Amino acid sequence: MKAARRKPVRSARRTPKKQKSTVADLLRARMERERKLCAKVPAPPLTEKLNSIVAAAARLGLSVWTLRHWSCTGQLNYRRIGRRMFVSESEIARLAGNEVQAVNVAA
Repeated sequence: MKAARRKPVRSARRTPKKQKSTVADLLRARMERERKLCAKVPAPPLTEKLNSIVAAAARLGLSVWTLRHWSCTGQLNYRRIGRRMFVSESEIARLAGNEVQAVNVAA
């Protein structure tokens, strides 16, 4: 004859298990933080030609992520259409002028 198994005794003060954060939860939280930071930047007028952030980065010789960081910190004016980011011609010219001045000062 087999011995009967006892059920484990549960304490009255059982703490709930901490739920694991999924990748989707982490991405959602990150996007919410970025949306709050980027919401403060004014949009450029639509009368100018807009370049994608990839094209602007190529013209300026910078990384796309550098321009994204600048947009969230307010150093770059941009327009968001859907999920894509666009930079105006005047903004690229302004950044190109700043880059040239920074190089001349350092030299």
